[in-house]
Amino acid sequence: MNEHKTNRTALGGFAPRGKRGVIGVAAIAVVAFVLGGLLFGGGDETAVSEHDSHDRAASTSSEPTIWTCSMHPQIKLPKPGKCPICFMDLIPLDLGSGDDVGPRQLRLSETAKQLAQIQTTPARRAFAEAEVRMVGKIAYDETKLAYITAWVPGRLDRLFADYTGATVNKGDHLVHIYSPELLAAQEELIQAHVAVQALDNTTSPVLRSTAQATLEAAWDKLRLWGLKASQIAHIEATHETSDHLTIYAPIGGVVVHKDAKEGMYVKTGTRIYTIADLAKLWAMFEAYESDLPWLRFGQRVEFTSPSFPGERFEAIISFIDPLVDPKTRTVRVRAVVENKDRRLKPDMFVRGVVKSRIDGEGNIIDEFLADKWISPMHPEVVKSGPGKCDVCGMDLVPAASLGFVGSELSNDDAPLLIPASAPMITGKRAVAYVEILNDEGPLFEGREVELGPRAGDYYVVKSGMKEGDLVVSNGAFKIDSELQIQAKPSMMSPTGDAATGGHRHGASTAVAAPNANHKETAVEQSDESVKAREAMVPVYNQYFDVQMALAKDDLEGATKAGTRLITAIKSVNISVFSRSGHGRWMELSKKLTKHADRISSAKDIKVARDGFFYLSEATIDLHQSFGHAGKEDYYLTHCPMAREGDGAYWLQTENIVWNSFYGESMLRCGSIKETLASTAEGKR
Repeated sequence: MNEHKTNRTALGGFAPRGKRGVIGVAAIAVVAFVLGGLLFGGGDETAVSEHDSHDRAASTSSEPTIWTCSMHPQIKLPKPGKCPICFMDLIPLDLGSGDDVGPRQLRLSETAKQLAQIQTTPARRAFAEAEVRMVGKIAYDETKLAYITAWVPGRLDRLFADYTGATVNKGDHLVHIYSPELLAAQEELIQAHVAVQALDNTTSPVLRSTAQATLEAAWDKLRLWGLKASQIAHIEATHETSDHLTIYAPIGGVVVHKDAKEGMYVKTGTRIYTIADLAKLWAMFEAYESDLPWLRFGQRVEFTSPSFPGERFEAIISFIDPLVDPKTRTVRVRAVVENKDRRLKPDMFVRGVVKSRIDGEGNIIDEFLADKWISPMHPEVVKSGPGKCDVCGMDLVPAASLGFVGSELSNDDAPLLIPASAPMITGKRAVAYVEILNDEGPLFEGREVELGPRAGDYYVVKSGMKEGDLVVSNGAFKIDSELQIQAKPSMMSPTGDAATGGHRHGASTAVAAPNANHKETAVEQSDESVKAREAMVPVYNQYFDVQMALAKDDLEGATKAGTRLITAIKSVNISVFSRSGHGRWMELSKKLTKHADRISSAKDIKVARDGFFYLSEATIDLHQSFGHAGKEDYYLTHCPMAREGDGAYWLQTENIVWNSFYGESMLRCGSIKETLASTAEGKR
């Protein structure tokens, strides 16, 4: 049986260069070297002696040219040629001034520094200042809401506040309610009072205490139903009863909800009114989670409202939600607003600003709260010494315990700041570049820094720099790019020796790696059906013809091989399969035929390569199910850049990459992922 063989010499582009090509490459190398010398080798010197020029020329000619790949800078070869990874043309490597610098360092000439527009700013210690801007709206103060409910079952004969929005004062009558149960309770009071009065000194103590307890119970019942002590005493003294009860306002405010109507029968607890005291409101703001380091309980918030252009109001933060809203990624911040003139209304939109300064420990600098005592529940209660909260009676706590300090701090207490444009942040790492001054010219060094919160145009630096370092505030990305080209540690490559850019072999892609040793689908590998595997050898051979034709950019060869593949699929004797293998073969043969037909009719190599992607998926499934009986091992190959970065897998018979998706342009782009051993006689 004929096995598939690869014609290694058929691919164009491997022939030695002619003399004209060598001269052209040499000319390009000379021009690149001269330009590199101007950019990195002290081009700022305007005059050079003739003797020095000859010495430099002699030195340059004596140094061998190193060739590298623009996509894989770790490749360094003494001669021009192709990159062994992606098969792109090598380019001459600019060795610069030749001085010894560290792995994270880059030396530039003054001219190159100016051309790259690199600017530096000294890292300095200063108290970080930030403005946290928030949006929100006005809401009721929940502690200033009162619900007027029916204290006894009965009928609402009169509602004195008969519309929503009515203003009431504390003690105003609100409801006149008829209640037969109230009348019965008053009669119980009168009878208990008469019973107590009828007792004399000859009555036993047990009867006397029982009668007194009954009277007290009648008192408590009427008191809990809303009657005042004076009303109960009047009923007790005059024996006059009433079947109506008047309910009074417990607080002053505005009727924000009217839940009942006159004539309604109500049960105990039925809500009649909701009254809100608008003299104190809440401002409900939304703050980004990144702004939380700048916010503290007790801070002042200055806010404006579109309803009052040009006017500014003040509130005090009383609550910071411990949970983040998963939908908006914001945190609710509540502030208490004094509204004695009643100008602010609930549901008004507002915009707030919190101005913060922090020291090196993250404490908020606030001269007003420094050395003061504050209520942990009501931040508007601030005193100069320890004591009790005027609202809730809780013990006051020092403001320092809530993260506030005074302004009597030295410069050593300030955090280290660098411009916000200096660090390059990627994932968990932040890289910044500093300039090291020396006599040999500007030298830039990359450093990993740990950043604190952002403060306007600056970042707080926790570690990685010291005061006075000249940090690159403009042009850091250009320095980082040059380090990437030189295969040195950079932002995207911490170690510097990994391939950078688009050719990151071995990286995860959108295409999952097939498992060639999958056991659940290995129908025929388990029953030792050698005949079935031998019957599929022609199918594999024609697949490899398609694969190699596409690697050589040979569309005609690929279409012809696709036609032969269809014939090979139809020629497989299905009687050699077991019952389970027969069903699997029928399923896969349909897929193979479909995609082979697409390749055989392709008019464009892109269409053929797209069909080859799906053909390879089916062929890999075929091997997972049955294996192969060829005389050679097969190789599972992967290119992470194929199909616009989604990646692709295919099979081939060579242990060096022949990329069917890029052809000659990047023939070696990819890697061998697995060797698939043959199960033929003598190979097992």
